[in-house]
Amino acid sequence: MKKILATLACLCSLSYAVDYDPVKGSMLSLSCASCHGTDGKSVAVTPLIAGLGQKTMYNILLDYKYDRRPGTMMPKHAKGFSDEELEQISYYFSKIER
Repeated sequence: MKKILATLACLCSLSYAVDYDPVKGSMLSLSCASCHGTDGKSVAVTPLIAGLGQKTMYNILLDYKYDRRPGTMMPKHAKGFSDEELEQISYYFSKIER
């Protein structure tokens, strides 16, 4: 039963796609700036997320949100967003040059 639920969760997350809204993406991305720097261009120990591929970042954020990836702050932070909002954030950062 657990395998079936895990498979369904993966399929649902892969089929979820929204139209990119640059204003919404920009507004949602502001919550990332305190750790990842302005426009995701971190100069500290936190990862640089500017220019990261949209699908890659979206999947990483979903993994944090659904406890498939360990972390200190990111699992808590990702759970505060809907899957659609995480996708908007991913689109936003994917469009920024490194």
